[in-house]
Amino acid sequence: MQRKRPRKSALLAFGAGMLVAIGLLAAAVYATIPPPPPDSTCTGTAPGQLPNSVEVPNKNTSADCTTTDGVLVSYIGSSDTVRQASGTGLFDPFVRLQASPAEQGFNTDAPVTFDAKTGTWTHAILVSAIPVVTINGTRYWELFNDINETNGAKHISLNRVEIWFTTNASITDGTGTTFTGFAAPASLKYSFNGEIRINDVNSGSGRGDLRFLVPLTNIPAPAANPYFVVYSQWGAAPGTTYASDGGFEEWKVRKGPNVSIVQTANPVGPVNAGDNIGFDITVSNTGAADATNVTITDTLPAGAGNDLSWSLDPAFTGCSIAAGPPQVLTCNLGTVAAGSSVTGIHITSDTSAADCALVSNTANVAFDGGTGSSTASVTVNCGALMIKKESTKTGNPLVANAGAAFSVDGPDADTTPDFSVTDDLTAAAPDEDALAGEVCVSGLAPGAYTINETTAPPGYGIASQTNVSLTVANGTNCSDSTKLPGSGATATFTDPPLSKIEVKFTSVVSGETNSSITCAKDSTTVNAVSENGQQDAAFGITSNSAADPTLVTLASGLTNVNTGDKLRVIIAGVTGSVPTINGTWNATVMDSTHVTIPVAVTTGGTGGTMTVFDDTDETFGNGTTGLTPGTYACTVVIDP
Repeated sequence: MQRKRPRKSALLAFGAGMLVAIGLLAAAVYATIPPPPPDSTCTGTAPGQLPNSVEVPNKNTSADCTTTDGVLVSYIGSSDTVRQASGTGLFDPFVRLQASPAEQGFNTDAPVTFDAKTGTWTHAILVSAIPVVTINGTRYWELFNDINETNGAKHISLNRVEIWFTTNASITDGTGTTFTGFAAPASLKYSFNGEIRINDVNSGSGRGDLRFLVPLTNIPAPAANPYFVVYSQWGAAPGTTYASDGGFEEWKVRKGPNVSIVQTANPVGPVNAGDNIGFDITVSNTGAADATNVTITDTLPAGAGNDLSWSLDPAFTGCSIAAGPPQVLTCNLGTVAAGSSVTGIHITSDTSAADCALVSNTANVAFDGGTGSSTASVTVNCGALMIKKESTKTGNPLVANAGAAFSVDGPDADTTPDFSVTDDLTAAAPDEDALAGEVCVSGLAPGAYTINETTAPPGYGIASQTNVSLTVANGTNCSDSTKLPGSGATATFTDPPLSKIEVKFTSVVSGETNSSITCAKDSTTVNAVSENGQQDAAFGITSNSAADPTLVTLASGLTNVNTGDKLRVIIAGVTGSVPTINGTWNATVMDSTHVTIPVAVTTGGTGGTMTVFDDTDETFGNGTTGLTPGTYACTVVIDP
């Protein structure tokens, strides 16, 4: 029993040569094209073949002819061992005609007119359901006709064929008596008007006796997916007529594999930078025949940062990913049986801050008789944060020096900081801001962050703020002035600028005076020292010169001294000096590693140490432990 083909289409359904991914026809207006005069011919090449004929003597043979407009017409004998497969298979009939001595009609979902027969064999059919085959580089619509004549000679002639596009599944010609074509917006795409004589030697029905291949060379592909209407007329040839004896003629298309590929993002997304993206691929065959030599080819996206690295997770038999670049997924699936699907192909890649964009991927399927593709996309979300370093000075200007360091903990369950960033002037990641006192970091997963200052910039104390919270918003970055992080994505730290106080006490060579020095901020002592004439740690001596006065070179530098300062020193352990310089001296500072003592030396010496009495100046708040802004009072007490 032949069944009526379901009248619906799938956007990515395609069979053995079927047109792919055609949607609904655009609302264009087509003018009706009148049929040509009856001057079409069909010429064969077999020896002795009559013009306008595909007649065969018996069912062991087949015959072909080519019309003036390139249509290939073949009658295929059911016992032709070479070509009989061309007329067999699973078929979908779409219009049946039956009358005598002539018959005509067309397929539609409307009540039939002319000689079309009501039943599952007459219905509307979409262009996407018409198989397309390629022969010697030319693409053809492939139509078949099941011829069922019962007279002794089994003769019939095909005299007229027209192919129309329409958006109306229930199209009518408006007359029902004489076919003059369809009104706009229906569009005539092909017309034959002549004679092709046929000797129907095959027995029974259910096969494709006549193969009718219409070239698509001059037929533009429709912008959408219209209905495909075939009008035909039989048994009314001009001149010699092979009339119909009342058997039926039925136009049909061969059913083949109906293969589709569907790709979906998994996870669906959006995903945050640093998370994995992936795609699932499924190949299905909803057709009536097995699909053979099925392959998948997918040139995988490299991502905005050219750093995506794809893998199959889990591994899938028959599939592999070439290293690239670009990486290419290839799957050899072999045969996909009718009504079955191949699932479980999953590809995945991690992402980075460089991949903040829409990632699209197109997978392609190919099989014997057709191709198809499917595209899916996933968005990788990214945002940016800002850190500001301000001085506690009035007006809170940005700090003058770069170098502050921060720990950053992002939106995850782990409280360990995700990364650290240092304020620098390069404008290169991670700090993309070239200003001292500002840090901007982009390519971050949106969400909540906690910032802490770990190192203050030179000349500043550490900020009092800790665990400063902010929220990174998707779509923000450090390069577009219109998309910079807002106040909710900015952490501000205020650092006090540091100072030092120097108080100088000198006993003026005698070494007999002592002092005590105390400095306090707002009545709180910040430092206190006592100058009591005791010796400090010794400085190593490298050499002393033959000169008057001799120049003593130290192995390490004095601190808190100026050129010309007078120091009370003890020198010991020097060898080779003539005269010796070992003893107590009033030394004069030349620089931090040189002093002179008042003695004329003719031969220099080496080694030994120089100890300085504790009578130099004192510094409060030196280096990174400087004094924060405030009011300080220093008291010096000299005890003779």
